[in-house]
Amino acid sequence: MTFTVAAAPVAMVQCHCKDCQRVSGTGHTSNARFRSEDVSLKGETKAYTVKADSGNIITRHFCPTCGSRLYNENSSRPSMMNMHVGSFEDHTWYEPQWIVYKKGQPAWDTARADIPAYETMPPPA
Repeated sequence: MTFTVAAAPVAMVQCHCKDCQRVSGTGHTSNARFRSEDVSLKGETKAYTVKADSGNIITRHFCPTCGSRLYNENSSRPSMMNMHVGSFEDHTWYEPQWIVYKKGQPAWDTARADIPAYETMPPPA
């Protein structure tokens, strides 16, 4: 499975919700949100759907060969794709613009103090 992205991300987010902690095996996930129309996918993915802390439906897509997390879709933002930053060959461009579910952030999983943080998920912009 490969993908290309034709535009800059709309947002770069670090999430500390319990689901992201379980999925990442650590204290957060790092996601870059892109407009769906700017992402081209080649190949198949496997998907797993969960109900998030917010009540939204999250569909996680991963590589059926190696199991790597690729992206997720959120029912509250149907025209967006949250690409897992680690799935990019080069992810040196990533810099979180905000943190969500700060209330779940473990004390050992630190972040810069100057990044705006929300206790839960802010409403869609």
